[in-house]
This record gives sequence, C-alpha cells and structure tokens, in this order.
Amino acid sequence: MTTAPFRHPAAPVSGAPLAQPSLDVFVFGTGHVGGALLRQIAGLSRAPVRVVGAATTRGHVYRASGVTPEALAALVAESAPPDLSRLVPALVRHPRPLAVVDATGSLEVSGIYEDLLASGVSVVTPSKLACAGPQARFYRLRDLGASGPAHFGYETTVGAGLPVIRTLQTLTATGDRVRSIRAALSGTLTFLFGEVERGIALSDAVATAVARGYAEPDPRDDLSGEDIVRKALILARAARLHAERAEVRTVGLVSDAVRTASPEDLPDALRAEGQAWSERACAAAARGERVRYVATITADAGRAQIDVRPLAVPAASPFGMLGGTDNLIEITTDRYAASPLRIMGPGAGPDVTAAGVLSELLAIAA
Repeated sequence: MTTAPFRHPAAPVSGAPLAQPSLDVFVFGTGHVGGALLRQIAGLSRAPVRVVGAATTRGHVYRASGVTPEALAALVAESAPPDLSRLVPALVRHPRPLAVVDATGSLEVSGIYEDLLASGVSVVTPSKLACAGPQARFYRLRDLGASGPAHFGYETTVGAGLPVIRTLQTLTATGDRVRSIRAALSGTLTFLFGEVERGIALSDAVATAVARGYAEPDPRDDLSGEDIVRKALILARAARLHAERAEVRTVGLVSDAVRTASPEDLPDALRAEGQAWSERACAAAARGERVRYVATITADAGRAQIDVRPLAVPAASPFGMLGGTDNLIEITTDRYAASPLRIMGPGAGPDVTAAGVLSELLAIAA
C-alpha cells in the first residue's frame, strides 16, 4: 500500500465541500495532547474528519453519528469509565472508516492496537509504548498498517510534529541506507538544561515543564532517560535496523533517589538533585560547553548499536545551541555521507504534537 502524501494540518482541503467527512475519529485521552487535537479539529473549516467519541479514565462517550468536540468534555464527565471489552467491539463495528487516536500513556489502551488494525480500524498515536516494546510486536503493527485498509501512524512518537519517521521511511524506501543517527530527542530535557543554565532550580524547572505539557505524564521517564531510549528504539526500527531495549547502553541523568521516588516525594528528590545539575552546567560553561542528553544509533550489519548518555558539547555546535524545547536529529546515510541530513525544531508541547497527529489523520482521510 502506498503511503499517503504528507499534508500540513493548516493546509486547506482542496476540492468541493464534502457532503460528509471521509474519516471518523475516536480519541483516547483528552488531556494536554488529546485536548489540543480536539480543539484543532474543531477549528478546521470543511474538515474531512469527524469526532465520534472520546474516553478518559473517568468516562467515555461514543456516538456513531458524531459529536461536536466542544460537547465532548461535558458528555465524558457525565458517563461511566470505559470498559474496553465492550468499547473495542463497538468501535470495530463502526459503520464508516474510523481512526482511533491514543493520546494516553496507558498500556491497556496500547494493547488494543492489533485488534483494531486487524479489523480495519486505523490507529494514530504519539504514545511510544507499543512501538518501543518488543521488535516483533512493532513489526506486527507496521505490517497490519501496511497490508490492509487500516493505517498505523506513529510519526509523533519521536519529535512531536517534526517529520522524522516519515523522512527515515522515505530514505529507506528509495534505497538509501542509514549509517548512523545522532540526536537530542527530548524537548523536555532541552528545556530543563536551558533553565538550569539560566540559574533556575531543577525542581522548579521540572514543575514548569509539567505545567506546560512538555514532560511525559510521569516526568521520571524524561529524567531517567527512558523516554529517550524508547525514541531511539523507534528511530532505529524506522531505519530498518533491529533493536531491543536490553541492548541499549544508557547512562542516566539522575540518581536512584529520583528514579525510584513516588510522585509525592519527587519534588523533594529533585531539590536534593538540583545542586549536582547546577554544578555540572557551570563546569561545562567554564569550558565553553553545554550538557545535552544525546542518543547515538550506529548501524552494524542490520542491527542498531544504541548509546544514550549526557554529553558535554561545544556551546557553538548545533547541539549546544539548542534552546526551548528543540530536538535535533542528524541522519548520516550512504547518500548523506559528507554532511548529515538535519531535522530540528520543537520536540515537545501539546500543540505541535497534536498538529502532527492531525496531519496523519488528514493523510488517512485524503
């Protein structure tokens, strides 16, 4: 099956107004990303997609005839929590083309992808749980999304709205071979490093990142480096390299006290950790360097050698100049050997992530 062309979510829909939308959408998770997605859909004119429901841990609504995004919050609040054993069969029986968006960090929700795809329901997700699990499962999901009427969209698992996965797929589909990838893959950590470099306490910087929706639902995933490991695994697999979690070499950013802290104890653990972060940033600055958390992926006979660790990089280098929530991905291939292909831009935030999800939905609807 050919890949649908990339279309930016802000691009106008060509042609005459549609008699009805060509794709219905059900959204799991209406928090930062899911909520932004619903607002963006509501803001489209002549939208080729129609919302038919949403689910959170507290409630859900599903109406095959459609429901306005503006009404969803109240309807979900008035309903019972979803029972996936009943909801999934209902979604599979949906009378029109349907895409399910998983904007949660739920293992239970990620566990329904195969059933949906095998039944012709597309899945689009920024969640990394399924794609960074065992590679055999990633292959199943990829193949189900390529061999039937359903699509599997996971572009926003890495780089939020940046076209990273699609670029790797295009390179390999046209016969290029990825030699290596070097990447700063966490907009959250770019933000945290920048705040600490400005003298902001680590605990305060993390609280800001969570409040703005930059961080993972559990910020320990960012701080431990696990979120970056998952993204590196996904990049390697998109480059057609074999990679398993147990083979990734990782040097963490924080102590065991932070990694194992309960959500209630995390602020105190971060305050204790903050001095070490400040000292590391100051020492790097004195050498004309900045600390960045970098994933390095090297191709080795079809397998990926993945190393994830904090590195001191020259302040004037592309990695050292990253700011805000920027990501930077450098891809070296047989064709891009003398100078790597670089993709850079915001890699965290609800709006850019939701825009990437919406772009995939529009491509499916086209």
